Amino acid sequence: MPSLDFLQIDYRPDLDLLVGRWRRAVGEGQLYASYPALLDEARTHGCRYWLLDARRRLNLEVAITPWLLNDFLPRLGQHLGGRVYLAYLVAPIQLTDAVPEDKQIPPLVYFEGKSSLMQRFTDEAEAIRWLQAQQAKELE
Repeated sequence: MPSLDFLQIDYRPDLDLLVGRWRRAVGEGQLYASYPALLDEARTHGCRYWLLDARRRLNLEVAITPWLLNDFLPRLGQHLGGRVYLAYLVAPIQLTDAVPEDKQIPPLVYFEGKSSLMQRFTDEAEAIRWLQAQQAKELE
């Protein structure tokens, strides 16, 4: 897969986390390209814990939400051998009612029993703690 200049992807072996950081605002086509690139890197490391920094991206998945929820996310577990956890790091404005189109992103309860679980955070340390808690739960 070609390098994406709008998305930095790193694997953190010390935390067993895949970190994706959008470097700037992106268009719909770039969003569609981002997720397969993240999956390719996750497969390389067998990593099911993703920290996705969307603060610079500004827009959420509004245009691609149906594809994410109905196609991409349901298949992640098959590709990575278990439930995949996605912690989105977002700007505070992205969590408020000031972004009405954000209503397409379902509440956490939507993900119960599904092959992926997504949560949003405004604090990176909190997002990492959540991912680590998910790792710990799986070890129980």
